[in-house]
Amino acid sequence: MSKLTDFRVAVLATDGVEESELTEPVKALRDAGARVTILSLEPGQIQAVRHDLDKTIKIKVDRAIRDVSAEEFDAVHLPGGTVNADSMRLVPEVQAFLREMQDAGKPLAAICHAPWELVSAGLVRGRTLTSYHTLQDDIRNAGGNWVDREVVEDGNWVTSRQPGDLPAFNRAMLALFSRSRRAVHHEP
Repeated sequence: MSKLTDFRVAVLATDGVEESELTEPVKALRDAGARVTILSLEPGQIQAVRHDLDKTIKIKVDRAIRDVSAEEFDAVHLPGGTVNADSMRLVPEVQAFLREMQDAGKPLAAICHAPWELVSAGLVRGRTLTSYHTLQDDIRNAGGNWVDREVVEDGNWVTSRQPGDLPAFNRAMLALFSRSRRAVHHEP
């Protein structure tokens, strides 16, 4: 069912990204007809990992974050991986991109350690979300409401805890993005 035809999704990642948290949502998005763009800090390739330890595949980067604007995209997906999220959260262009997406009310999907990027962008105050359990103090200290659930939807956000949540996360992400597409494009 191609309900996201030509829906433009930015996926922000760098070295240390959790492979399944990038590849499985990207496959689900592409299967639904979305146009997915992998954004990173530099062009080239990024090194994916499994459970933060084992290096797995290299993933081609489509564009550098510094070369894009939020206006080019309809939604954003943030995959986890401790090193990935911890590196991305420090980058001013990543923080600015996420704030612009949020300011425009565009949907955002984040899993595992990726909510760190939302904390550093100053976006979690007053939001209810989940993440990998080790981030709960960071989220609470930033004014968010952390809950331990497979999937949490709060307005234009959907979040999940870990790779085991991917089937539910992907369903919720596709539903959120589809609702957003209808709202943006005034489809029935």
